Amino acid sequence: MSRDLPRAILGRTNLEVTRFGIGGTYCESADGYRAALDCGVNYIDTARSYLGGEDEKVIGQAIEGRRHDLIVASKSAKRDAEGARNELQTSLHALKTDYLDIFQLHHLNTEEERNQALGPGGALEAAQQAREEGLVRFIGVTGHDWVQVEQAVRTGHFDTVLCWYNCAMKEPEETVFPAAQASNTGVVIMNASRNERLLKGPGAPAPEQFYRYVLSHDAVHTTIMGLRSVDLFARVAAGLSERETITPQERAELEAYGAQQRASGELD
Repeated sequence: MSRDLPRAILGRTNLEVTRFGIGGTYCESADGYRAALDCGVNYIDTARSYLGGEDEKVIGQAIEGRRHDLIVASKSAKRDAEGARNELQTSLHALKTDYLDIFQLHHLNTEEERNQALGPGGALEAAQQAREEGLVRFIGVTGHDWVQVEQAVRTGHFDTVLCWYNCAMKEPEETVFPAAQASNTGVVIMNASRNERLLKGPGAPAPEQFYRYVLSHDAVHTTIMGLRSVDLFARVAAGLSERETITPQERAELEAYGAQQRASGELD
């Protein structure tokens, strides 16, 4: 397995991350996570809610002994300060660590949720307090509604943003990415293969091509892949260690394929 994955500086965090990382919730064994880490990645993302909290416990086992070589991110979907603080404490215990590199406000998908989380007594206050205490190094935001996520990024409060982006779903190019670039917010991409649905269409390009596509955008620092298959993860990691970007012709082919798959309804 290759260990020479390309790296990037994650925006204003100044964290050096591998341009490919692990997304939580799909793998239920510490050995699976260890095998993915052995591919040379240093970024791993989970959430308090994944697998009812079990995902953080399994990752905690997997990262034991190598924690300080990794960038560990987790999330809370609580909108109030007390709830977010309680979840953070639980996450730290489950992950067997005394700090998170990135603590993310999870799924800020509506204006109401954003206003609550960022308002007085909201989750952002808890995150900022935890940062002052050294429990959290940086604060991020995640969501599936690109316009709502853009608005969160434009507040300037967030060091990182995690959103969907792929060759079929290019909306971030006009929403999240310009906002992130304006404030040097680190950009992490999920769903580069739309939960692997893009891999299954007729005449589908090679799996690694979908990850090269998102990494070719100059706003993107890293992309994560849910660990449904360690073998597939290892294949993509090896491919990205050889080449992380695409040619203009490959871009056009991927976008044509993506548009076709989206129009077919296969990605809904």
